[in-house]
Amino acid sequence: MEKVPVQSENATDFAFSRSQDAFLYQRFLDLSSAEMVSLAQLRPSLLNAARHSLHNARLHGNVIFSRSSSFGTTLAEDMWGGEDSTAPPVGPTTYYNPITAMRQNEPKKDALEPPKPYHLHVYTTHNNCRIVFTYPSGKLVKNGWWTSGSCGFKGANKSTYEAGYQCAVRAFKRIEEEITTPNFKDGGVSPVTLALKFKGFGWGREAVQKAFMTSEGDNIRSSVVVVEDRTPIKIGGTRAKKARRL
Repeated sequence: MEKVPVQSENATDFAFSRSQDAFLYQRFLDLSSAEMVSLAQLRPSLLNAARHSLHNARLHGNVIFSRSSSFGTTLAEDMWGGEDSTAPPVGPTTYYNPITAMRQNEPKKDALEPPKPYHLHVYTTHNNCRIVFTYPSGKLVKNGWWTSGSCGFKGANKSTYEAGYQCAVRAFKRIEEEITTPNFKDGGVSPVTLALKFKGFGWGREAVQKAFMTSEGDNIRSSVVVVEDRTPIKIGGTRAKKARRL
């Protein structure tokens, strides 16, 4: 492909074969050197567009570039990306991100999490009292259940205050055994926490609450971290079954 010869120093410095490149070049020729430099500084996007257009024309061999004083040398070098290019300013490579600084103070995910609590479920009705002791996973602890009947109360005595109190005392002894049982290879004991959950009403509920505040509950009272009332509240629905009368 033959190169287009340069007509003169004052002649056109660029020759474009494509209409789009020629239009862009003509728009630049209408401006003086000072105006082009100022425009390039104010509108870096315009300079980048011109540089891209000139680069494409140069690759296709459609333009011969000749520097002259009539076309700003600095601007021309900026278009071609010369050594002394005055490209648009670039922001610093390092910056301060406040969110990153906040996350640096957060605890790491691999930190030891507090142990999950054991569960002590207290089910009480007007006729009976039942206490269940489970692991954090919900699995029943061995010998971890008590009822008014298992404590020796029969008939109407199962709904008394004393029946609920005896269930609570036996449950506290089993919890103390679980707390003091070594569960590490070196014979150590991991901290055990307890979640106390009540469901229902009756004398047994009142008896368990009082038992926690007496001397029988001194050894496990400090292990309780959660106290919940899980008694369901009926709103609407079908008519309830007739209450049992003794």
